[in-house]
Amino acid sequence: MSDLYDAPEALEVGSLDEKKLKGQRKFWLRAIWISIAGVIVPPMFGLVGTVVGMFGAFNALGEMGEADPEELAGDISVALLTTMWGLVLSLIALFVLVGVLIRFFKLPKISKES
Repeated sequence: MSDLYDAPEALEVGSLDEKKLKGQRKFWLRAIWISIAGVIVPPMFGLVGTVVGMFGAFNALGEMGEADPEELAGDISVALLTTMWGLVLSLIALFVLVGVLIRFFKLPKISKES
């Protein structure tokens, strides 16, 4: 009787069409790179938004000499929101990356003979 927690049977390369397997590996490698970009790029845009928001806040503070709390709050809000959304998108992309890596490493190895 088979146990639910038994490891699945290993696929042999000979049982699959090697051309199809190479295509699958190429697809998942691209997915890995796209996922890595999804982890790295959003925080960079969040950082740009943070710099722009804080620049606006300090610029308003420097021009007026006094701080208008409403204007500063708006600029700081932009800074914090862009950072937050950059991190949220990066976290989602990180989970996607882990899934893609798991899927890629479950593919059978291609023999070096071909």
